[in-house]
Amino acid sequence: MVKYLLGFITIAFYGISNLNAAPLHSYYCFSTTQPQEVVASMDSWLTSEAAKGLPTVRLWSMALNGELPETHCVVFENADEDGFESMLQIFSSTEGQDFLSNFGEITVDGLEGAGTPIISYGDSDFSKNNALMLFNVSVRNPKAYVRLWSELMQSANIAGSATLFADTFTGVDRRTHYIAIAGPSLAAVRTSVSEILESSEGREFLKKTVKVRKLISVNLMYHIKSWN
Repeated sequence: MVKYLLGFITIAFYGISNLNAAPLHSYYCFSTTQPQEVVASMDSWLTSEAAKGLPTVRLWSMALNGELPETHCVVFENADEDGFESMLQIFSSTEGQDFLSNFGEITVDGLEGAGTPIISYGDSDFSKNNALMLFNVSVRNPKAYVRLWSELMQSANIAGSATLFADTFTGVDRRTHYIAIAGPSLAAVRTSVSEILESSEGREFLKKTVKVRKLISVNLMYHIKSWN
């Protein structure tokens, strides 16, 4: 997280002009053996005067993510490019640098990137819907896929929320998009996904997208805490 926040500003200047004032949810994943200290450190920083102006920040635990070593991810839900650059400025302050330095002592940097939410359905209150399945996909025809996915979700009964993201600054090899489906429990999320895909609309969706997208992997995450 430390090296990424210090180095991402360079990438931003080259790629951010093409996002057309879209939301930019930057994610910084890391591994730690001190999860309670991570929460305490973030609590102290994100509730301080120096951190005022930061967007909504969410901390997630990575319960199942294959061979990847990360144990947690923190997501900054920037409203647009200006919000992202404002976030960088806050972390460039003396207090922000002190936080990053201390945070680096209890964490090891991992997966990093930023995504743009394209369309969302349902209730995104993660205090209630804290279990989340993350579907990482490679899409050949984004326009067609977004349309087909949206049509499917409009007919679906979602237990919590479903959001489709474009992986604007990709952190996962070959991933172009990811889908976050959340619910009040793992059982509720799995049931919701199964019912959607086993419906007539779901079967039609799978048939039409077989040559449009490829599923790379599925992760299981749990919401720990949100700020702002």
